[in-house]
Amino acid sequence: MTEELEKKLNELLGMKKQLEDLTANREKSEASSIFEEKKRKTRVYFYVWLAISVGIMLAGAGIVLISSGKPQIIGLFYAIIGFGSTILMKMWFHTIATKLAILQEMKQFELRITDMLKH
Repeated sequence: MTEELEKKLNELLGMKKQLEDLTANREKSEASSIFEEKKRKTRVYFYVWLAISVGIMLAGAGIVLISSGKPQIIGLFYAIIGFGSTILMKMWFHTIATKLAILQEMKQFELRITDMLKH
């Protein structure tokens, strides 16, 4: 009777360990998927705004080449604004991408630490 009980207990403990491992793996994949979704959204925002900025810059350059006088100055202003916006968007994108990468690494490290503390 005791041997059977011991076998059942060992079997249940093995199942508990498997369940904990599955839960830890699920948490890791959920954390990773959350950060991947944020990275994807950031990339979409970046490319949309970059396209708008390049469009403004090209429109301004076109106005500068086609017209003369006061419209040429306005076109130059648009070209400079568009160019500056592209630079700002690139800096913003790299800042956010770095921030998300660091947060993802910190979350993975936290999950590894909690996993080590459980065992």
